[in-house]
Amino acid sequence: MKTFCISHIKDVDGLGSAALVLAATGADLLLTGYDEFLRDLDKVPEDADQVVICDMGADANQTDEFVEKLGRIAKRSELTYIDHHFASEETKRRIRRKGVRLVHNVEECASMLTYLTFRKSLPEEAKLVALCGAVTDYMDDSPTAKRLMEQTDRHFVLLEATMLAYALASRGDEPGFPEMVARELSQMKKPHTIDGVPALAVEQLGEVAKLEDEVKKLGRKMGKLAYMETTQQSTGSVAKLLIGAFGVPVGVSLKVRQPGWFEVSLRGTSECKVHLGRTISAVAARVGGSGGGHRKAAGGRVPAEKAQEMLRLLSRKL
Repeated sequence: MKTFCISHIKDVDGLGSAALVLAATGADLLLTGYDEFLRDLDKVPEDADQVVICDMGADANQTDEFVEKLGRIAKRSELTYIDHHFASEETKRRIRRKGVRLVHNVEECASMLTYLTFRKSLPEEAKLVALCGAVTDYMDDSPTAKRLMEQTDRHFVLLEATMLAYALASRGDEPGFPEMVARELSQMKKPHTIDGVPALAVEQLGEVAKLEDEVKKLGRKMGKLAYMETTQQSTGSVAKLLIGAFGVPVGVSLKVRQPGWFEVSLRGTSECKVHLGRTISAVAARVGGSGGGHRKAAGGRVPAEKAQEMLRLLSRKL
């Protein structure tokens, strides 16, 4: 059976999901970002017997196109869509009506859902891959992750997961690096044994230490959020450091990915009373951009000229 997998390229959860599909099925792999996802759905081979899509939620304003493309793939291939980003009940019904096997649960990370979907075809070591995704997506308190974490050395998992996340923060934009990591993980190699990962993690550790001072100087506070423009690869780390530096419930980092556009990363604390994924989806759409994500961790893409307007709208929502 020819299997094809599309998964998120930017983080441990997406790469872990891809690695688990590869380990279970021997799939061909395409890693992509949220901005390119809909376009890359057209790259699914027509002769694929099975297609698995992981950790790739679509913005609310792209739902119609997303559902239609899933339907076209499902007509010719057995399609499984595994995700934990917010989706309305109506959207989930529409997806299932297209003949798609939908595995969706906002309480678990994508790699944990992928592990549960394919666990009969996976070795015991695959639990570590799923737990790394849970830790780095701040979802290790989910029902399944908590149970699995109780069966292993928590400090070991936290170290392996953080090492992997920091290595990706250091070299995630380097062509071929995320794919290499996913394939090595699919062979059940532990992160600390993957070539380059330990050294890159230590390098990134130094960058994060420097960032603590940088965010205090360059960050700005706006109501209940703090924001900063950065050139760092790890925009999520910048957003988290802003929270601590300014004592606010939400941190927002902005990075130029292409001329005229900012990539936006948002992180929140337990004091944040709104769902950041849904909120940035609505706010970004109002300024001509897009966004989505989870309750306490989300992201988006907005026109640079509209960034301040986006921040003001977001601040009002908080």
